[in-house]
Amino acid sequence: MSKVLTTQQREQAGSDSYNRFEYQVHWIVCHIIGKLQEETECIIFCEFHDDMAEYSPSNKQYQFFQIKTKENSNDWTIAEMSKKEKKKTGGYKKSFLGFIFYNYLVFGIECSHCYFVSNNDFDNEILLWQSYIEDGKSLQTEDIKLYEKIKDRIREEFSDNMPNNFDSIFNDFIQNTFIHKSELQLTTYESQTMGKFFNHLADKNIPSNTANLIFQQLLNDVRKKSKEKIKLPISMKSLVIKKGVDVTQIGKKINGNIKSSGNYNAFHDFLISQSLSNKDINRIESAKTLHDTRWLTVNDIKYQETIVLLRKVISGYCKPFETNTVNNELKRLCFQKLQEHNLLSDSLDKSLVEVLYYEQKFNYKN
Repeated sequence: MSKVLTTQQREQAGSDSYNRFEYQVHWIVCHIIGKLQEETECIIFCEFHDDMAEYSPSNKQYQFFQIKTKENSNDWTIAEMSKKEKKKTGGYKKSFLGFIFYNYLVFGIECSHCYFVSNNDFDNEILLWQSYIEDGKSLQTEDIKLYEKIKDRIREEFSDNMPNNFDSIFNDFIQNTFIHKSELQLTTYESQTMGKFFNHLADKNIPSNTANLIFQQLLNDVRKKSKEKIKLPISMKSLVIKKGVDVTQIGKKINGNIKSSGNYNAFHDFLISQSLSNKDINRIESAKTLHDTRWLTVNDIKYQETIVLLRKVISGYCKPFETNTVNNELKRLCFQKLQEHNLLSDSLDKSLVEVLYYEQKFNYKN
């Protein structure tokens, strides 16, 4: 089984202030937006083994991210990044670079890359290290003195528990660890993140209030999952529910909302063509608006499961949507299936089955 899913998480102090936590949350949301723009299939995990982890379903590997802020304007140095902090209980906590090395040591080939991200810049030694590996060159070959300097610090940090394959692990660490200055500033990160999200939707037909709703829901989802506590071992399915943000699913929901937003007039005309009364049309359209809002609530797992099940039942019962209507038998079957899967709720809108039925019929006709 995956070591990432079975290894107990190291001690994580977390962000020591509200502002630092919010900066981390907004950086993660910015990262998700970037993945949406690239149409990358991945799952983002918040506060899992590091400040953030990114899982790629295609190669079954993880990338780990440390997101750190500094109030002063001093550049980061190798000495500062490899400095160990003393614990209140005695002993020392691993340094920033030491925790990154730990990922390669423990997770092996499951760890493809690690990243250290900060609002501050980095000194010449760190920039030199990065310039070589970003060009695919070996730091050991290009600058043996700098290579040995970093290696000595990591070796000293792990002297009490030195792995037999230290050299090979260190080479993976030194060649696959990337250090970046974040574009987000401590004073403007909130507006910068919102601006990036709205820019992503700029060329799409979506109302600004809907876009803002999606943005706020995404922020709240990252906040919630950053604070969620879990026990390991854990299944991937449970981990995604508790700590994960599936970028592909968010993209689908955004695109689905854009499509439905742009098609409200067409959907209204379609309902008229179904010989429905004005009262029924208004009722169905109101229920659809409520449904679209709830469907975009990315952390409402029960509602997502309810909709998926209802769509499956309706599709199997009604295709090819030629003569079928929403009858009592279809409604009874839908509620029976929800009850079987423990998804039946007293708050469920009775018009939801009609909304989903006419949506599927509308899409089938088009």
